[in-house]
Amino acid sequence: MLEKIIPPTQLNPDSSDDAGARYEYLVITKLPHEHRSEVRGALREHAEYGKWELMRSCLYEGGGQKYWMRRRVMRVATTLNIRA
Repeated sequence: MLEKIIPPTQLNPDSSDDAGARYEYLVITKLPHEHRSEVRGALREHAEYGKWELMRSCLYEGGGQKYWMRRRVMRVATTLNIRA
């Protein structure tokens, strides 16, 4: 099982206001010889503890599968008033 996180800046570096900049993505790839229960457990853990949601899944002809998960990127503005 392979996992790859795609940050929002990698999707579209030119525009920060784009809809793609609001989410970061996690792509989980299941190889044909791996059990579905392992991937199902990983998806469940990412959803429960990492706040990821399943966006898309794809079954390939050879038996491999890909799952795309996403979560909203929280931009926090500082509230500190620092004076030099």
